[in-house]
Amino acid sequence: MRLRYRARAEVVECEVCGLVFALAAGAPSDDPYTESYYRGDVYADYLTTRGTILRNAQRALREIEGLTTGRRLLDVGCATGFFLEAAAGRGWTVQGLEASAYASAHAREQLKLPVLHGSIEDPPPGLASADVVTLWDCIEHLRRPDQALMRIRELMAPQGVLVITTGDFGSLIRRVTGRRWRLFGDPTHHFFFTSQTLEGLLARAGFRTIHVDHRGKRVGLGMILQQAPIPQGGRLGKWVSSLSWEPELYVNLWDVMTLMARPG
Repeated sequence: MRLRYRARAEVVECEVCGLVFALAAGAPSDDPYTESYYRGDVYADYLTTRGTILRNAQRALREIEGLTTGRRLLDVGCATGFFLEAAAGRGWTVQGLEASAYASAHAREQLKLPVLHGSIEDPPPGLASADVVTLWDCIEHLRRPDQALMRIRELMAPQGVLVITTGDFGSLIRRVTGRRWRLFGDPTHHFFFTSQTLEGLLARAGFRTIHVDHRGKRVGLGMILQQAPIPQGGRLGKWVSSLSWEPELYVNLWDVMTLMARPG
């Protein structure tokens, strides 16, 4: 492997397959996704993004509904369950899986959603088969994405749809910003994919890619400020997120890809 960057951690590239990943520093935390991860560290206040996520979800669900007649959905890495909430409101039978004890508890207790606490790499008992599996900004957090995709393949209906969003290591903005690329900033991001390396991983797990694109989405101003490399950005982000109404912007930096795949 060869060193690509020294960012928050050393980012290296496999010279055989081209996969890019961050070298772990020290022992992994049992649960790095505590309440502080969602409220102050990586996010200004994730709970205030509910309305934005619900609006983004409507577009995604309309597209997915055109690809399948099934209505069983599993959201892997569902966080506090806002995407599941939107899907249930459109008549889907939903289930979530979330590694964060804090976020999964919020989904169950506040939104009354069927969300299990655990990892798709070693799924807990009770996960049902699904017509659609979504991983919104999730696969980069996994320690064994190859193992996760094999578990998903076992759960998925023969004509099902898998939807993944993740950062694009091959994007122009990553090449321009180098080690300052915004997606290097989250210490729980372990893998950084190009469309080629992700499609290869999917193929080895038994999927065929049907679509790849780079699309934008609505983002709350608090989130933008929290992650912006500007003085006092985090403090400003928290202040904006505390307001009774948070402005949102449509953002597309072309450094996040959406990939859809089917079994086979």
